[in-house]
Amino acid sequence: MFEEKFGSSAQGFIQVHHLKPLSEIQVEYEVDPIADLRPVCPNCHAMIHLGGKTRSIEEVQSWLQC
Repeated sequence: MFEEKFGSSAQGFIQVHHLKPLSEIQVEYEVDPIADLRPVCPNCHAMIHLGGKTRSIEEVQSWLQC
């Protein structure tokens, strides 16, 4: 969807969201990319963290289905 909105210059541009917040991860915690990370577009990632409240990916997705 990001590329559809922003054109070919956005192709391959993605961010990852940590399901377990970085502030809660201890130094010895080893991040599992499959279990702990989800690819999201930068706009959705910003909305997940908007106003200092972390929303679920599903909540943000529901806004797009209106």
